[in-house]
Amino acid sequence: MGGIAVLRALRDAGLTTRHPIEIVNWTNEEGARFTPPMLASGVFGGVFTQEFAQSRTDRAGVKLGEALDKIGYIGEETCGAHSAAAYFELHIEQGPVLEAEKRTIGVVQGVQGMRWYSVTVKGHDAHAGTTPMTMRSDALWAAARMIDEVHQVAMDHAPDGLGTVGIIECLPSSSNVVPGEVSFTVDLRHPSDDVLEKMEREFRQRMERLASLCGVEMEITPTWVSAAVHFDPLCVECVRDSAHALGYSMRDIVSGAGHDAVYVAKVAPTAMIFVPCWKGISHNEAESAEPEDAKAGANVLLHAVLAADARLDA
Repeated sequence: MGGIAVLRALRDAGLTTRHPIEIVNWTNEEGARFTPPMLASGVFGGVFTQEFAQSRTDRAGVKLGEALDKIGYIGEETCGAHSAAAYFELHIEQGPVLEAEKRTIGVVQGVQGMRWYSVTVKGHDAHAGTTPMTMRSDALWAAARMIDEVHQVAMDHAPDGLGTVGIIECLPSSSNVVPGEVSFTVDLRHPSDDVLEKMEREFRQRMERLASLCGVEMEITPTWVSAAVHFDPLCVECVRDSAHALGYSMRDIVSGAGHDAVYVAKVAPTAMIFVPCWKGISHNEAESAEPEDAKAGANVLLHAVLAADARLDA
């Protein structure tokens, strides 16, 4: 919507830019249905092939390509056919910092590194009433201890280290059966790739130690890796100068969430603009931003685009 507002403002003001201005709406940024996330921008940035992206399946076995074709969005034009002199993305912060500090604009320096894993813990199904505690191989008990260690790994690298377990599946999922298999996801994040590498080593060591201690088998499978990204200095400067010229309070910030800008930055100078959101809530029906903050973000986007248009080679 911010991009549409920029185009309308340019039209209403009768302004003609040196570079053509385009808006893009990327498919599957969140990765909620098809993983990994940011598939479309990943294809554009050369990270994924188009065949790989379209072959990703959801939990029902539906391929992304099939889902796109069903709604008439499969398209015929080659992805990446358009080069870009610069790319700007406006977004809510998805965190509580700007609101807590009463800042209107976040000048995004880059995006922190992220690593996702699937952990499978295997013990033995057993009757809950007839199997002594000392003779159990309880996958859920082991997994619970492992999950606590994911939290501890992140806390050991505070304040920037982050660790999240978002999905847990337990089998056979019966109230009177000792669980024989548990799988869970792990999401580790840090702005420094070196620190993130250290977090992964510690995570693996702790999982292996607990598997041995609890008498279970354990397997860690990496499912997605996104290295830390530093945005283009000139584009970031355009954002900062625009916010300053417009009189908005601002601060530099590193994005904690992944965005399409991560992959676009591989093929074009890139920057992002953040605005506050209520209580930092995102991916929730309660997600909201104040109209005046959204307006400020769109205003900074407009002026940053104009600044980049003037400063970049035609």
